[in-house]
Amino acid sequence: MFETGFLGTSAPFYMDFITLYFAVLPFLMGVGIFMAVKKRYELHYKMQLAIFVVTLLVVGIFEVGVRISGGFSAFMQQSNANETFMIIFLVIHILIALVAFVLYSVLMYSAVKEFRLKSTPVVKSHKKLGMIVFAGMSITSLMGVMIYYFLFVF
Repeated sequence: MFETGFLGTSAPFYMDFITLYFAVLPFLMGVGIFMAVKKRYELHYKMQLAIFVVTLLVVGIFEVGVRISGGFSAFMQQSNANETFMIIFLVIHILIALVAFVLYSVLMYSAVKEFRLKSTPVVKSHKKLGMIVFAGMSITSLMGVMIYYFLFVF
């Protein structure tokens, strides 16, 4: 997990894996959304729930890996990126990610409640919140890939 990764940089394996996952995450979510557009609601539900759970696991692996690897400062030592820029960029990334995660959690809770439990959903406009969550997760994913680029490629 901590040996050099497969993307040809100095990043550890887990960081390459996580970056690759977040690079494809918006496309995975998009396919799930497309299932709803095609009125294949059960498949939409299952795909989005699976994506949510896998994303939580990937973020967990990331958090543990970063802590064991020495954190942001350890990665900054081997990077050519400007530290002030990176800190500001990282704070913005974390804020967007936190808001997206909270909204994503509310959306998934509401979907489970409505789909599985056949009860009144928590969210009245699932589609509107879904679009906001998709945008937030896409921005978070893009920024995460950019952080990887700044730390290990730039």
